[in-house]
Amino acid sequence: MMAKQALYVLLLTVLLYVHFTEQKVGEKRSFTIDYEKDQWLKDGEPFRYIAGAMHYFRVPKPYWKDRMAKMAAAGLNAIQTYISWNMHEPQPGVYNFEDGNDFAAYLQLAQEMGFVVILRVGPYIDSERDLGGLPFWLLQKNPHMRLRTNDPSYLQYVDRWLDVLLPKVKPLLYVNGGPVITVQVENEYGSYYACDFDYMHHLRDKFRQQLGKDVVLFTTDGGTEGFLKCGKVDGLYSTVDFGSGSDVKAAFEAQRNHEPHGPLVNSEFYPGWIDHWSYKHETVDADRVAKTLYEMLAMNASVTMYAASRNRANMTR
Repeated sequence: MMAKQALYVLLLTVLLYVHFTEQKVGEKRSFTIDYEKDQWLKDGEPFRYIAGAMHYFRVPKPYWKDRMAKMAAAGLNAIQTYISWNMHEPQPGVYNFEDGNDFAAYLQLAQEMGFVVILRVGPYIDSERDLGGLPFWLLQKNPHMRLRTNDPSYLQYVDRWLDVLLPKVKPLLYVNGGPVITVQVENEYGSYYACDFDYMHHLRDKFRQQLGKDVVLFTTDGGTEGFLKCGKVDGLYSTVDFGSGSDVKAAFEAQRNHEPHGPLVNSEFYPGWIDHWSYKHETVDADRVAKTLYEMLAMNASVTMYAASRNRANMTR
């Protein structure tokens, strides 16, 4: 009798598992903003990411998995990376997505390791790269080209690049079964002199046309009103960046001035700062880093540690 009851319990457990698993599989994946409760929603459930920035083009491919394993061991649940245009189009119309430039393989590996991905597409990325990751040959085409503006001589190459890149990104979006939950347009544009909203609107529309309506597009700017004034763009969710020792409340108040509702996000939390060749090594007090991080997490903010792995070497600078 006991054996029969145990068998019934086992069968019921299996049936319930199959039922709920099939129900989950049938559900559409989603990653959205809950403007009422000021949070992210991943598949309809509240979500907060604590990410690390690790750039595929700065880490040799054989070390990708090792670095991701270390990030997972640190408790991070997301990876943030740029896409560096100059690495993929070294000469006009010549594209390279192989080996260390295979960003799709990098993102798929991140997914296999249990991460979601924040993808920073540019076309300008800064990232301490020459021309902020723009190809050098742009200025060979037109030495007077007004970079990061609505200048047609610049936009024609931007559009051609995005027409190659974004179709490769689309299948990797979370809603399409991939790991990419959000996509950044440009980078810290509020710090640039041009303040060309026509340019930013053009990029916004291009990204939306290529990636669809179901992905969160966002911007990142310094956490003060002066940076956000030209950084905020309608239709793109505004986030901020700042480092350890900053006034966390003031930085997020600046974000709130432009995004009254939605999640608080520090897209680049600087635990330290970059080293320059021949200069003294930069160090930051660990307690100050921990205090700033704690303040952000206490406000339910999503945070990206910039950068989380030893990947920042630029031998050309």
